[in-house]
Formats: sequence, structure tokens, C-alpha cells
Amino acid sequence: MTQRIYIAPDRVTVSKPGYDAVNPPAVDYKYLALDSRLTSNKPLEIGLIPTFVRGMTVNYTTTYAGIPGVDIVVYNTGSIAGVGNFIRYQRGIVIRDAGSVAYNRSHFYLGCYNNHFVVGEDVQYVGSSLTGGSYPAFYVLWQTW
Repeated sequence: MTQRIYIAPDRVTVSKPGYDAVNPPAVDYKYLALDSRLTSNKPLEIGLIPTFVRGMTVNYTTTYAGIPGVDIVVYNTGSIAGVGNFIRYQRGIVIRDAGSVAYNRSHFYLGCYNNHFVVGEDVQYVGSSLTGGSYPAFYVLWQTW
């Protein structure tokens, strides 16, 4: 079984299906969906969210000059008898906010600001089970200005 998510003090890596995030064949978009070591656009900040839920506010470590784009990766952990512990990629949600235009690709609303983001819910059509669960996540901030 491959480990699709790897979080360490020096990097965050999410591999593409079939590749190991801990030891990928190369640091290349061919094998990796996200890696903080990739040369195009280093992230501004990477942070862990112990429990990703509706109504939460996540503060950045600093106030940025503009509103950063936000990537959120939700995952879960567990163990299987005879196999051991695992970290499993649960859902990937990409949300970009470039100033006044937000592209929300989920059933929840992410309000992005220059010093924090807020997780709301867009329940006009369907509620998100993601924000009602108790999933851990990490976020990556990207420069958009």
C-alpha cells in the first residue's frame, strides 16, 4: 500500500494515484499532485487543521499584502489489522480566491481574507458532509497578487 500524503517539517507532498508520497520516483508533476519542493510557485504557508468543520476560522501566521489562494486537502488516518497504520487521502478540494473572484469547487463556502479564512456552508442545493465530519486537513496558501 502506498502512502499518498506525506507531511514533514521540510515538505508537504500529495502523490498521484499509484505513487508513494514519501519516496516518489522524482519530484515531478508526473508523479505528484502537490509538493512544496516543486519549483513553480513556492507556497506562502502550509498549516495543519486538526478537525475541518463548518464555521471554523483558520488564522494565517501573518497578514499578507493580498488575498492568497487556498488549497485544502482533507485526509483520514487509521489502522488495519495485519497491515498497520495508514494515512489515506480522503478528499481533495481546490479553492482559489483571486481578489474579488472566488472559485469554490465544493458544497461549502470558503471566505478568504488576507489574514484568515472562514469555512461556511452553501446549503442552497445540498449540504456538505465534509464540514459535518471530523476529518483532519492541511491547507496551502499561494500568492495570487
